[in-house]
Amino acid sequence: MGFIFFINPYLYAELEGANFENIAWLRSLGAALISVNGIGALLASSNPIKEKKLYDVVLLASCLETIALSWSTYSWEFSATIPWLIIVPLLMASLVSALLLIFRP
Repeated sequence: MGFIFFINPYLYAELEGANFENIAWLRSLGAALISVNGIGALLASSNPIKEKKLYDVVLLASCLETIALSWSTYSWEFSATIPWLIIVPLLMASLVSALLLIFRP
């Protein structure tokens, strides 16, 4: 998702039926997802015990992003018209956050 948000946020907005008014935040979110949740997770997973601090940063970012998405979904703060394009990523983020917590070194 991070690459789609970063490279072509308009594609995602078009798919979910959202408007294009405030698209800049989506591109910034994509950059954060790629750097922290993507590259950071790959680096931390190479040696979780040695990279415990980095693992914890990835875990914290994932949990905070999941909480924020849950809150926004509960309040339906989206201009999207296709709910499953919001709910499925929320479920996946929840699963990833839970697994990161369970398998924390």
